[in-house]
Amino acid sequence: MRVAIAGGGIAGLTSAIALAARGFAATLYERAPALEEVGAGIQLSPNAMAVLARLGVLPHLARATIEPDAIEIRDATRGARLGIVPLGPAARQRYGAPYCLIHRSDLQAGLATAARESEAINLHLGLTVGTVRAEDDCVSFDAGGTAQRADLLIAADGVRSAIRRDFFAYPGPQPVGRTAWRATLAAADVPPAIRRDITGLWLGPGGHLVHYPVRAGASLNVVVIANATGDTPPLKPFGREARVLIDAVSSWIPWPLFGVDASKSWTRGRVALIGDAAHAMPPTAAQGGAQAIEDSWALAAALASQPDDPAAALRAYQRARRGRVLRVVREAERNLAVYNMHGVAAAARNIVLGAMSPERLIGRLDWLYGWKPE
Repeated sequence: MRVAIAGGGIAGLTSAIALAARGFAATLYERAPALEEVGAGIQLSPNAMAVLARLGVLPHLARATIEPDAIEIRDATRGARLGIVPLGPAARQRYGAPYCLIHRSDLQAGLATAARESEAINLHLGLTVGTVRAEDDCVSFDAGGTAQRADLLIAADGVRSAIRRDFFAYPGPQPVGRTAWRATLAAADVPPAIRRDITGLWLGPGGHLVHYPVRAGASLNVVVIANATGDTPPLKPFGREARVLIDAVSSWIPWPLFGVDASKSWTRGRVALIGDAAHAMPPTAAQGGAQAIEDSWALAAALASQPDDPAAALRAYQRARRGRVLRVVREAERNLAVYNMHGVAAAARNIVLGAMSPERLIGRLDWLYGWKPE
């Protein structure tokens, strides 16, 4: 079977590796001349780490990952701690896989190394996939000005997927109504009051702050998400304790957030959407990358079960994935609203969080983190 993949990000590379593990050859086309992931940190929850472990990728990531002790939730205005979600050894014991943090470029580099080690994967850089057409027994497309054919095409070309727009005729990505300001601080520049062994989540009226270590603890990833625009994040939602970290950042990268309608079909004949091309969501469940990794495993498994009928296999992939992904999208949207509550609603939220034990807080995530690549 000839499998083509458009996009060399997390979804595309993991798909290629998962397909190779099932005995399929894959040709991956990336429009950029070099594999350079944009963005900063990414949280790899146990559901994603379980897949990467099964695919043999973890040795390529070991030097770049770090396991946080917990997710510490605080009131961004007053600085009071609201709750703790235990991770570290607790996550390993509960889910059979760790909760890890990594810089996106380190993750992409590790995946690319694993892909290049496989004789079943051909990686082409500087080639854009376009002009996709459904044929009777294949998919035809253009790759950098050259006509190509494949038995199926996987569109892993991100939230602004050209294949989603042109072949599926879906609308472009829609604004979430929030901006994420991203920055990375060297460990030496992190204020002493800020813990560097956890994921910190500060909830404020109209905005929230997230920080966690990356590069095996050498840097701290910092993100502010708020309903605003501009070169720097708004300070109004944050009190003195949170501003200590925000003020330590000298340069921010503003990143308007976009999503796509995950309820639309992800497959059309021998073409399938995967990752952000299928279900880009707010980052407030920390699951964008993890769900792309899950997609990759499920798609390869579906093809392995029906190798003689690629279109049917792609439909099976969608059936296996969409219900779970839609639940994750709803969780991310709910979190976005809850994190940014004002006034009485925020006070009630804080009371509820403060009354929940660490065991109960992590137990509420069992449905998400406990997924296994069976």
